[in-house]
Amino acid sequence: MQYLPNLQVISVEPLMGEDKDAATIWRGPLKIGVIRQFISDIQWNDLDYLIIDSPPGTGDEPLILAQTIPGAKALIVTTPQEISLADVRKSIRFCRQVHMEILGLVENMSGLTCPHCGKTIDLFKSNGGMLTAKMENLRFLGTLPIEPQLVSGGDDGNMSILENVEIPFSKSFNKIVEAVVEIMEGKKSLH
Repeated sequence: MQYLPNLQVISVEPLMGEDKDAATIWRGPLKIGVIRQFISDIQWNDLDYLIIDSPPGTGDEPLILAQTIPGAKALIVTTPQEISLADVRKSIRFCRQVHMEILGLVENMSGLTCPHCGKTIDLFKSNGGMLTAKMENLRFLGTLPIEPQLVSGGDDGNMSILENVEIPFSKSFNKIVEAVVEIMEGKKSLH
């Protein structure tokens, strides 16, 4: 599906029929087949990057990707609280075990700007991603704050809010994208 002029998306959800609340209960072989089909059977336009969002941890999905895409790299995304960081540490060890290069770590849902006073409210603690990146000797690429307008836009299928470069989320997101592109193009080292 062409989402934006420079963004194509494939997801399991549209393939599941009309019941958007139906559970997708797939065991290993079926998941493996679908992921491989998404990678090899979709006629993608000429891609600069293929970004695959997989569940956290060390399950079938990241293993299939590591085995199917030679040279695949990981961008680790966490939230600041310990329960997420514990999964992320497992993901980092998984990547290292399968020799998948890690581009860096991003902390998502990193604070909410109070609409009344402008101060940051740390709903889920703070700095967990940065501390984990330091502990694991990874590049920390930045934080993404909670942005209520982005949540509303996502629910409505309208992501034009991302074009507003003045909101903190867009500023942070664009810096992270620039850093990833620089790393991928070899302009920045991984540490």
